[in-house]
Amino acid sequence: RSLLVAVLALVFWILATLVAGFWLLPPLLLAGPVPARTETERAAIRARLASGGALWKQVRVLGGEGRPLEVWRLQRTGSRGVVIYLHGFGDDAWGTLGRAAELADWDAVGFSFRGRDRDPAAACTLGGWERQDVAAVVKDLQAEGVQRGRIILAGWSMGAAVALLALEDLERDGGPLGGALLECPFEDLQAATRDHLRGTLGPFEVLARPAEWLALGRAGRLARFDSAAVSPRRAARDLRTPLAVVTGAADRETPVAGVLALGVPDLTVVPGAGHCEAGNRLPGGWGGWARIRLQRWGDGHGKGPAIA
Repeated sequence: RSLLVAVLALVFWILATLVAGFWLLPPLLLAGPVPARTETERAAIRARLASGGALWKQVRVLGGEGRPLEVWRLQRTGSRGVVIYLHGFGDDAWGTLGRAAELADWDAVGFSFRGRDRDPAAACTLGGWERQDVAAVVKDLQAEGVQRGRIILAGWSMGAAVALLALEDLERDGGPLGGALLECPFEDLQAATRDHLRGTLGPFEVLARPAEWLALGRAGRLARFDSAAVSPRRAARDLRTPLAVVTGAADRETPVAGVLALGVPDLTVVPGAGHCEAGNRLPGGWGGWARIRLQRWGDGHGKGPAIA
């Protein structure tokens, strides 16, 4: 009888794995939520950031798969350069652009990955296509005359991971950027899936590993990207762009072990901070932490080029 129970349990686990891997998990990976914001709310955010003669400019850029991106640039008088703010999973440009108030001597650029603020039906690929969105926006700034050394990427969670992927592509085609300010990036897509499911399943997550592998493969086929290539850890290995990372010691979504695996020397771990909480808990806040790095890189003391 015990053998029969074991066989039935095994059959149930195999069926559950197939159902989760092929039908349940892929939509959860590809259909990340998008905040519902009105035009009035978007305008209010822009108005709060525009002060001292700063002006907003909107351009249309074609990103990954040729999808249109609504790109907003806040142009400030006497700007030192441009910071591109990259949002996390489940967020959009307007949830991240508020950070621009902390770097008031830099232009700010924001957009929603894959244009999902206007077209939520577009698949969220956690970097598979989003890396090309970032590269396209960088190249558009260059076409306007902005030097690479004056372009900074600032990303949170998925946005931080995408920044590393985009830098790998950009450096393959040209020189490094001025720097990247990153908070809690994930190690790779497999680790991100595992860590998020662990938050739901706890110690039983290990039983879902086969379903995770199936789901990642199926998600890649559905959205036409290589899930195995979404590896910020591999992308960060030989980058020449100066990097700085901050993360929380209590982060369960992107645990410290995975962030350490990126191998970035300038890593700040904030005790007790959870996911995307570390920057706010630093002395001087995220802005103070960022300005120290920007000054260092601008003076030519980082591992990358000085900001020209």
